[in-house]
Amino acid sequence: MDIKISGKNISTGIAFQRHAQEALEEVVNKYFSNAIAAAVTLEKTLAGFTVKTKVNLTKRMDLEATGHDARDAHLALDAAIIHAEKRLRRHKRRLKNHRNNITELEAAEHSITASLAIYESAFQAVGVDEQKDVKHKTHGDDTRQDSETEPDSLPVIAQLSYEIELFTVEQAVMKLELSDEPCLLFRNASHLGLNLVYRRNDNTIAWVDPRGNRGET
Repeated sequence: MDIKISGKNISTGIAFQRHAQEALEEVVNKYFSNAIAAAVTLEKTLAGFTVKTKVNLTKRMDLEATGHDARDAHLALDAAIIHAEKRLRRHKRRLKNHRNNITELEAAEHSITASLAIYESAFQAVGVDEQKDVKHKTHGDDTRQDSETEPDSLPVIAQLSYEIELFTVEQAVMKLELSDEPCLLFRNASHLGLNLVYRRNDNTIAWVDPRGNRGET
């Protein structure tokens, strides 16, 4: 498995690179011997260290995990590895109880690409200093406050494409569980309609099917 290790606002030393390489290989190989590639990113901020890992288990399944520590990059890495192992263990259990009848060819034939725009929030757009000014204004000046600080429209900070893949509901849930994403839009294999699975505040996963549950998933 090819592992790319990089730093954001910090240089990764040889000791951290060796630790990341060995720890990630050990936990992934324990559950998946044919993982394609992986990336480890170390970031340093005023709040401490954050380590993000992403492993391409298959062409359609990615494992993501994040770890934090206020003082030590290696402890942040260990936290990410522990998180990744928990997700892999749960995913492996699900695979044993799930029969996948969708081939890679079928999935490719029924996948569609949609446009994805990422917008900057109004408070991010006006800046931190201006946010502070807004908070110090009186409540009676709300109308003036909104007109002075809110832009006419939210600025687009990225125009991307989003691959809407074909999954059974069980597969979609497994894919979401492996990631750090809040939701997943997919095509339901039972009727090819668009469905959504998302994380609730209580950390359970909800399924939205506008067309209704037709047949077995």
